Formats: sequence, structure tokens, C-alpha cells
Amino acid sequence: MIPLPRTKTVVLLVLFSLTIFNTLRAQTKIISQGDEWQYYDDQKAPPIGWEKLNNNTNKWKTGISPLGYGDSFVTTSISFGKDSLKKDIVKYFKKTFRIEKPFEYIVYKINIHKDDGIVLYLNGKEITRIDMPDKEITNDTKATSLIISGEAEEYVHTIVLAPDDFIAGLNTLAASIHQGSSNSEDCIFSLELIGDSNYEMLPLLMKKRTMKNLSLDFKIKELKHKQELDKSKSKLEALEHSKNNIKTFLFIFIVLLVIGMAYAYQQFKNFKAKEDKLQRDISNFKEINNNKDLEMMSISMNSLNDKQYLKELKKDLEKSVKGGDATSMKKEIKSIVSHIKYNLDHNDDWENLKKHFNAVYTGFYDKLIELHPTLSEVELRHCIFIKLHMQTKEIANILHIDARSVQASRYRIKKKMNLSENTDLKDYLLKFQYK
Repeated sequence: MIPLPRTKTVVLLVLFSLTIFNTLRAQTKIISQGDEWQYYDDQKAPPIGWEKLNNNTNKWKTGISPLGYGDSFVTTSISFGKDSLKKDIVKYFKKTFRIEKPFEYIVYKINIHKDDGIVLYLNGKEITRIDMPDKEITNDTKATSLIISGEAEEYVHTIVLAPDDFIAGLNTLAASIHQGSSNSEDCIFSLELIGDSNYEMLPLLMKKRTMKNLSLDFKIKELKHKQELDKSKSKLEALEHSKNNIKTFLFIFIVLLVIGMAYAYQQFKNFKAKEDKLQRDISNFKEINNNKDLEMMSISMNSLNDKQYLKELKKDLEKSVKGGDATSMKKEIKSIVSHIKYNLDHNDDWENLKKHFNAVYTGFYDKLIELHPTLSEVELRHCIFIKLHMQTKEIANILHIDARSVQASRYRIKKKMNLSENTDLKDYLLKFQYK
């Protein structure tokens, strides 16, 4: 046997010692099956933030793992609820432990026994979910698969954590176990946390890191995509809002335009109607004016005829006076009186006066006859003269009577009208309501 050099011997001894030391320290169970856990088996959901380290869970129950019900694998039995045919969907578990030096181990492994689904939290942060839907977890969320009784002992789920996932000092692991159905026969939860210093675990840790980085990159890309999508959505909403504003503006503009056109059309119609009315009024006024001209011509003709008649009377009278005998003068005067009588009987002055009076005081004459039908023609003329504010002397001259006869006529008119002695006929006629 050839002796080894002294230095090589020392090196081999050191390597052999390190190998043995590493083998001895390869794995350390920080949490073992059979450790004590806090659990919450009430039907109601626990307080918000129950999975965090500082959350108050002093009133939670405690038991040795495995915990659950309906299986011989269980050490601590918990409540499934009030109805065995309709069991509570979720149970909650929590454990606080201490790691003074997280980087003392290369990797940390967590071995999980569960039935049916699980959501696991470390220091309040979700680190994994198994057989659970990818959505918000609530007190009613069911697992995506149903494990047959006895299979929970055969299937162990292992996840790997890095040292920087932990904090120096107290840490908290929390889990919610979800049933796949309300009539599930069993519920099981047990967990082991192992610190591992075996260098062979480095590839597994690197894989976890890679997966974590890939997941982080994916999340970053997803976040960027979401931000771009939100920006596009905001732009689309802004465009839609602008479009709606334009539609609203156009609608208001069209409504105002229609209203304006309707108003302009109505104004045009009103203007046209006023113009037509004005033209009709002008035509009526022209016609009235023509009629007035005709009446004035008639009056003028009557006046000329009266003057001519007076001239003829004057001539006849002068002739009679120059004549000699009384018989021929008497005969001539009788003829003149006959002509005057004829002229008086066929004079239309009164009818013209009554016509113009009715035009000014529409309805007065008819109303007067309606209320006082016993008035004579002369008495009606007397009332009209009073309405025209004519004085007693003027009325006496027109009616060919003296002033006393005018007063007597007024007294008879009051009697026929049944007016009291204190009532003045002139005031009554001036205030007479005839419209």
C-alpha cells in the first residue's frame, strides 16, 4: 500500500468530515406531524385578516395534527357543523413558529396532507392553492375535486420555499381546508415544514426561483397589458363620451333649429295674417270711405236741392207779393205750402241721421225701443238728440216747438220709461247700457 502525502490526507479527512456533517444537518423538521395547531370550526367565517401573524386568535381551539373528521388518520377530531348531510364547507388552521436564521437552510419544504382542497398562507400572504378554483376565496368556496376516503394518507403535496420567504423571528402558517361537497365524508389537514441544507436541493430551488420569476414576468406583462387595455378603454370611453356629447349637441341643435324654424314659420304666418287683415281693413276702409263719399254726395245733393227749393220759394213769394189781388196771392201761397208739405213728407234727413247715429252708437236705438216700446217716433228722436248732447233750444228748433213743449215732452218720456221724479232723463240716457 502506497502511503498518501500528508496534505492530501488532511484534505480527504476534511472533505469526509464535511460530508458527514452535511448529511447529519441535511434536514430539520421545524413543524412536524403531531404538532399543535390552532383551528376554527365554526359555521361562520373568521374575522377578516385571520391568516396574518398579529391577528387575535386566542379564542380558537387547539389540537394535535392530523386534524379533521371522518377518517382513522385523524388525531384531533373537529366539528363538521350541525347537519351531517350538509356539512360546513371550510375549516381554518393556523400555527405560529420561530425561525431565528432563515438562511441557515438552503431550501424549505412543506409537505401537505389535505382533503379536499387547500389554500396556504405564510405571514398573511398566499403561497399556494391546491385543488381550488382560480378566484376569490370565501367561506363558501368549494374545492375543485373530491378525494375519496383513505386517499389523503397516500397523497402528499410538497411545495418549496426560499429562505427569503421567511422573516427572522416569528412566522405564521395558515390554511383553509375546503370540501368539494357539503356531504363529504371526511376532512383532513396535516402539514410538515422542513429546513433542508442538502446542496442537491439547489436545482429544485432554482426551478422555484425560475418559476417565480416567470410568474412575476407574466404578472408584469399582464399588468402592462391591463394598463394598456385600461388606457385603450379610457380612450374608447373618452371617444364614446365625446361621441355622446356630439350626439347630444346635434340633438339639441336640431331641436333648437326645429323650434326656431317652427317659431319663424309661426311668426311668418302671424305676419301674413296681420298683413292680410291689414289689406282687408284697408279695403274695408276704402269701401267705407267710398260709402261716406257717396253719403256726402247725397247730403250735398240734398243741400243743393234744398237751396234750389228755397230759391224757388223765394221767387214764388216775390212774385205773389208783386201780384195784386188777394185771391191769386192766396192761391199762390197755398201752392207753396203744398210744395213744402210734400218736401217735408219726402225728406230723408231723419233716416240718414238715424243711420249715422246707429253707426256711432251701435245698438242704442234698438235697445231703447226694446226696453221702452211705448215711445213714439218723435219721443225717440228727442232721446237721440239728448244723447247727442243737444241743448233744449236746439231740440225745440228742430222739432218746431217751443222750449216749454220740450220740457213737457221730457216729462212724458220719463213717465213712459217709469223713471222716478228724482231721475234726470239726460243722465239716464247718457249712461244707458246698450251693448
